[in-house]
Amino acid sequence: MESIYAQLPRTLNIAAYFIEENLRNGRGDAPVYLYQNNVLTYRQVHTSVKRMAALLQTLGVEWENRIALLLPDSPELVISFWGSVWTGAVPVPINTAYRQNDIAYILEDCRARVLVTTREWRDRLLTHSFPFLRHRLVVDEPPTLMTALEIVQQEPEAAATTRDDAAFWLYTSGSTGQPKGVIHLHHDMLVCAELYARNTIGLREDDLIYSIAKVPFAYGLGNTLYMPMAVGAAAILSDAPNAFDIVADIHRYRPTVFFGIPSIYSAILNIQELSPLDPSSLRLCISAAEQLPPSIWYRWRDRFGLEICEGIGTTEMLHIFLSNQPGKCKPGSSGQVVPGYTVRVVDEAGNLADPATVGDLEVGGESLMQGYWNRHQETREAIFGDYMKTGDKYLVDADGYFYFVGRRDDRFRVQGQWVLPFEIEDALLQYAGVQDVAVVAEVDESKDLAQVVAYVALGPEVAATATFERELKKHARQKLAHFKIPQRILFVDSIQRTATGKIDRKRIRLQVLETKEVEIP
Repeated sequence: MESIYAQLPRTLNIAAYFIEENLRNGRGDAPVYLYQNNVLTYRQVHTSVKRMAALLQTLGVEWENRIALLLPDSPELVISFWGSVWTGAVPVPINTAYRQNDIAYILEDCRARVLVTTREWRDRLLTHSFPFLRHRLVVDEPPTLMTALEIVQQEPEAAATTRDDAAFWLYTSGSTGQPKGVIHLHHDMLVCAELYARNTIGLREDDLIYSIAKVPFAYGLGNTLYMPMAVGAAAILSDAPNAFDIVADIHRYRPTVFFGIPSIYSAILNIQELSPLDPSSLRLCISAAEQLPPSIWYRWRDRFGLEICEGIGTTEMLHIFLSNQPGKCKPGSSGQVVPGYTVRVVDEAGNLADPATVGDLEVGGESLMQGYWNRHQETREAIFGDYMKTGDKYLVDADGYFYFVGRRDDRFRVQGQWVLPFEIEDALLQYAGVQDVAVVAEVDESKDLAQVVAYVALGPEVAATATFERELKKHARQKLAHFKIPQRILFVDSIQRTATGKIDRKRIRLQVLETKEVEIP
C-alpha cells in the first residue's frame, strides 16, 4: 500500500491543509476550540490565522524564522502557532512549566526572532539577553493580541511551503541534559493524525477532546492542536492545575475523549470521596507520557466502567506509535504497533531479541524528526537508517503486545539482581491512600551497595504516620521479592516530575527533590 507521505502533494502548508479542508467540508460554523466561555469556529480560526500571519509579516518575519510561543493553552497560542506556519515561519512552543533557565536557554538556542508571550513572562525574562530576538508580542497588554487581530486588514495566502520544509520545533524536557530542539516537517502532523487518531483510536467529527498534556508537549500538540482538525472535531483549551479542576472541567465541557497521564488518573481516583467524577460523557480514555501501572488501569475500569488505552510515543516521532485499542487493551502493556510504523526490540548486538526477552526499543516511520537542532552527533546516535533508538527497554509477548521495563538508566542492581522501579511503584500504588510513587536507588557509601528508596505522595486526608509506613511495607512484602522491598520510604507532598509529567528520576537521584518531606508523628 502506498505510504501517506507518497500520496501528499509536493507543495504542502499544513496549517492551510487542516483549516481549509474543514471549510471545504462545510464545517465553517462548527466549533474547533473551546476556551472558558468562548467558542472558536473553524471560520474564525481561519480568519484569525491569516491576520496573525499578516501581523508577523509587518514585523519582518520571513520563511524559516523561528517564532517562540511562551503561552498557556489558549486561543492566543493556537492562533499564533497556525499563523506562524501559515506565513512560512517556524513556531517553537515552549512549556511554561519549564524552569526559567531552560526557557532562556531555548530562546537563545532556537534563535527566535519574535517572542509571543504574556506580560508576566516578558517581565521575568527581562534580565536575560537574547541577541537574535527582535520583537516581543505581549498578548495580554492593551491592545490584546486578539483585539489587535480584529483590526488587521490583510489576509495573505498561505506560504507555498513543501511537505519537507520545517514546520515547527518542539523541545525535549531536558531531563537528561539541556533541552534539545526537535525539528518536524509539514507532513509529520498528517501522518500521525491518519495513522493514530483516525485509524487506531477512531477519533470522530462529533468528538470533543480534552487533553491534560499541553500544546508544547508532543502528546498534547497532537491531542489538542491538529488531531481534532484532522477529523473535524473540537478540543478544549485549559490549564487546569490539579485533579479537582480537571474533574470540574469534565463536568463543565462534557468531553467525549480524555487524554490523560498516569499521575492524573491516580489523582482523580484518590479524590472521589471529595470530588466524584461523572464520566457519562466519556467514550474513550487514553494515557501516555509514561507507563500506566496496571493497578491504576483496573481501579479506573472498576470505578467508571471505562478502559484506558495506553500508548507510547516520543517527541522525535511526534506522537504515539504503540497503542492499545478500545476493546483490545492489555493492562500493563503499551499495546501493539500502530499500523504504518515499524517497531522492534533488539539485543545488544542489534539483532531482533527473542520473544519475551528484554531489549532496546527501536522505531521507524514517516513522522520521524528531521533531527535535533544544532546537535549533529546526538542526531547520529539516535537515528540510523529508517529507525531511531528510543532509549527504552521493552519486551514483546506472543500476541505482539509491547511491555515497558524501564529506561536504560533507570534499572539498578540490588543483591546482584536487576530491579525495575516501575514494578515496585505499581505494587505500592495498589495500597489504599497512595497517590504517587517514585523509586530510585540509594547507595550506602560505607558498604558500596544500592538499596531501594521509595518517595511516596499520599492522597488527600491520608496521614503519613509510622503506622501507615509499617502497613505499606507489609503490603510490599506480600507483593514483591525480598530484595525489591524499599529499605526506606520517604513521604513527600508530591513527586518531582518533569514539565511533561514524567517522574524526574535524575533530580530525585541527586537528592534535590523540591517538595518538603512530611514528618511522621
